[in-house]
Formats: sequence, C-alpha cells, structure tokens
Amino acid sequence: MISEKTIQEAVELLRKAANPVRIILFGSYARGDITEESDLDFLVIEKKLKARRMETVRLRDTLSPLRIPVDVLVISEKTYQEWKDLPGTVIYEAGLEGRIVYGTS
Repeated sequence: MISEKTIQEAVELLRKAANPVRIILFGSYARGDITEESDLDFLVIEKKLKARRMETVRLRDTLSPLRIPVDVLVISEKTYQEWKDLPGTVIYEAGLEGRIVYGTS
C-alpha cells in the first residue's frame, strides 16, 4: 500500500514538473478499495497541451524516483471540459469518483 505521504510527494513532483491547472487522483486509491495490485492513477489537467504522449512519458519519468506503481493521464483543460460529462470515459470516471489533490474544481 502506498502511504498518503508518498501520494503527496507524487503530487508535488507532478505540480512542479507540469504546472497543472488541476491534478485528480482517481481509481482504487480515490475510491478506497485498495488492493496489493493497486497503483496510483493521476489525471493531470494542463492549461494547454501540445504533445500529450511526450508529456505523459515525461511526467511518468518524473515520478520514477518514488518507485511506486503509477499511471498518469495528461489532458488539456479544454479536453477535460469537453469529456468530463461523457459517461464511459476515463475522464468522466475521474471527475465522478476522483479526489482533487491539487487545484480547484
């Protein structure tokens, strides 16, 4: 299990690396149904985003010193607004069940 302190360290690393509008922790750690196989799932929302895949890889690399299982999804604020109310998408689920760990709603 990943401690709350480590989660906050991950959020701080993402905040410094990405300058995000918002970071949402979603998945099992947000729902509270954590198992031994659980990883951290972060949705990082940036004001503008040009190269999503490159940014995703860069942010995952930023978290590698923590040596924790983590998945990072990076999207623009515009994309978040367009997809947040569309059931069946990861973005919808993150908005519905997620916990804002940086920024505001």
